[in-house]
Amino acid sequence: MAPHLSNDEFFASLSNLLTSTSQKTQGSVYLTQKRLTTTASSSTDPSITEGSILVRATDGKTQNPKPTKVAEGTTASKVTKSKKAAKLKLSTIVSPADLEAFFIRYADICKAGMAGLKKRDRSAKKKGKAKAKSGKA
Repeated sequence: MAPHLSNDEFFASLSNLLTSTSQKTQGSVYLTQKRLTTTASSSTDPSITEGSILVRATDGKTQNPKPTKVAEGTTASKVTKSKKAAKLKLSTIVSPADLEAFFIRYADICKAGMAGLKKRDRSAKKKGKAKAKSGKA
């Protein structure tokens, strides 16, 4: 497993990930947060203190996709495995003293990364449902 990044390195990598995903016009970025608890094995790591939070970001690409059947008995995972890039995993540990400043900066970066998103057009969906209801009556 790759070591955790510092908060500044995490923010730089996250902003690069968000901009590259929005430029491709498709793809996903998964953001997760998890509270860390100290145990006997993790007490040797000085960066983990009581109340720390683990923040992760991944690009949504699966490392080992489930194989699907393709003609001639080959599997799609064997065919496309060489073409797929490795899954990008980012993680950092935030100490309780830095939480407020971290989440302010985290929110700013996430908002900036979502600026390229298009708002979903729901009007066509509502019109289709309205026509279906009026046709049944």
